Amino acid sequence: MAPVDSMKGTKLVVQIGDSADPEVFAAECMINSERGISFQSDTNEFITPDCENPDDPAWKEVTKDGLSATVSGAGLLHTTSTEAYFDWMVSDDAKNVRVVVGVLAAKGGGYFEGAFKLTAFEITGTRGDKAQTSQTLVSDGPVTWVGAAV
Repeated sequence: MAPVDSMKGTKLVVQIGDSADPEVFAAECMINSERGISFQSDTNEFITPDCENPDDPAWKEVTKDGLSATVSGAGLLHTTSTEAYFDWMVSDDAKNVRVVVGVLAAKGGGYFEGAFKLTAFEITGTRGDKAQTSQTLVSDGPVTWVGAAV
């Protein structure tokens, strides 16, 4: 039995581009405890009857229509990022984002990359604790996978 090739959760890194030319991607300190990427598809469903046995239950067919990705992040509030996140939230601008699977190429490393819009930004605080934040980014167009070079 072979062990699972795994990695630490901190090796999954959300990086946001600076829109410069060439663009530089950096890990965002606001996303410092929880992060993830999920992929969704919109579907259409069709019931395809059996013409020879029309009274029998028919099988459902599903076709994919639209694809999207969602990046989620959370952690301690990095106060110097608050204004930039608020500005991104209230604009309709997309930023280029990478979600890095930070292991070697031989172990499946690389990154997902695409344009994302900030669709949810929350700051919370509890007495006796430090302020927390969470973010949700939704893809604005295609997301691609780029395998690690080495």
